[in-house]
Amino acid sequence: MSKLILFWCLFLFLMFCETTIAQNYRNAKAYINDFGKNELFMKESLMEYSTSIIDASPDARVQNTLERIYTKLEDINVNLLKNDIGVSGDFDLRDSFIKLNNKTITLLKNKSLKLNDYRVQSGLDYSEIFKNFAYKESEIAKYYSEILAYETAKRDFGIKYKIVIRSFNKRNVFEYDAYQNLIFYKLNVLDDKLIQLFKYRNSDDIQECINFMTSVAEESLIKTDIYKDDFVDKSLNDINIEFINFMLTQNETLLPLYQQYVSVYEDFQKIKTKFLETNEVIKVEDYNNEVRRYNDVKNRFFDSLYENQIKKAELLKRWYTTNSDFLKRNIEFEDLYEKFTNLD
Repeated sequence: MSKLILFWCLFLFLMFCETTIAQNYRNAKAYINDFGKNELFMKESLMEYSTSIIDASPDARVQNTLERIYTKLEDINVNLLKNDIGVSGDFDLRDSFIKLNNKTITLLKNKSLKLNDYRVQSGLDYSEIFKNFAYKESEIAKYYSEILAYETAKRDFGIKYKIVIRSFNKRNVFEYDAYQNLIFYKLNVLDDKLIQLFKYRNSDDIQECINFMTSVAEESLIKTDIYKDDFVDKSLNDINIEFINFMLTQNETLLPLYQQYVSVYEDFQKIKTKFLETNEVIKVEDYNNEVRRYNDVKNRFFDSLYENQIKKAELLKRWYTTNSDFLKRNIEFEDLYEKFTNLD
């Protein structure tokens, strides 16, 4: 999952990158065409990386590739500042790209968009958990706004120099995948907290966690309804809807069983305490009936929890596969250079 999360952000981060050759351009079209060549170059250089992410290559390989890439981005920025002379002193396009590139480098290094740290996040208080959710959602929105700002600068450059430039001005597959991943992430964090709480016998804590999960699940269903028409391929949206509904059903099923288990446990402890404190004689048959009752209720809860976890593991596996397949089907490694500008 960690590799897949890095994939959607990293590939999009870099599909806008360019390398720069120091030269005096004859005209604006020659200058912008180098942007097209370099954009294509960067996309092709990431083919191996993105394939390794989707095919679940070892973490060490992915991390090494990641480090090479953001080092390359830093080198590109240095080169741009040193050698890119713009067009007749016009640095707007260059500066817009550097701004985007710096944001990309920051996000890659500080891992603010990391979406697989369920166990760490689930150990936090709810206020911190939801603060983290809001932060990640904000970072996603800000980054894609930065990309659109770069695309706007590219379009404005074309208008200024009377060149028609292909530019992106709507949500693309990686942004869509990012928001779908965020839905999945939020529910997994809260679910991890819930499963940890099941180890203890506190119905109030379980009810509180389930209330938060229900709220997030209902909000997520609204979002999937908004996203449903963004792509013809609805597979990722559909699997998220299935996952959300699974979580809602899970909680509706397990909560009453858990509450009954806690209640019977407390009753049983009272019987044992009363016997120990008062030395009151309890018929063996009555005591054994209480033991059987307690064990029956406890086993029903833990058997249901176990079966639920098996089904959930199967669903998670299908979710990861669906996410990878969605990206494979919807990423177009097109020859941007041929389409970057409308040449005469």
